[in-house]
Amino acid sequence: MKRNLFLLMFSFFPLLCMGQKNVNVDEAKKMMEKNKQLQIVDVRTPQEFASGHIEGAINIDWRDASFPDKIVKLKKKKAVLIYCRSGRRSLSAMNKMMELGFKETYNMEGGILEWGKKKYKILIPAAPDSTDATTGATRRVPAEQNSTK
Repeated sequence: MKRNLFLLMFSFFPLLCMGQKNVNVDEAKKMMEKNKQLQIVDVRTPQEFASGHIEGAINIDWRDASFPDKIVKLKKKKAVLIYCRSGRRSLSAMNKMMELGFKETYNMEGGILEWGKKKYKILIPAAPDSTDATTGATRRVPAEQNSTK
């Protein structure tokens, strides 16, 4: 009986994790290049976002109480790549997003720190904030780009 219960639990486990995956920065970059519809979310604070972010990312702060209200404004059936500084907050955000009904979420392991180590492009904004009309998230207008890949 215990064996059957054990087997039953493990047969459903993959279904629970379906659509939720950790990816390294190289995989994340390939996803961005292949899928122009990919939604990219930086879950760091607005101050961290202002210090540099990945092109096309919107900022929805994981630590902000309004995170669930803002994140559900994204398209739940389209893929979402989530990142933070090192990968911890984005992992928590990914789990929350799965609870909220998102179908395909990816956590970029190592966060923007690892992205920067690979010398991938980071946008350094200098312009004032603009607000994304769909999500209410902070979006920065790029003023300069560093890194070359």
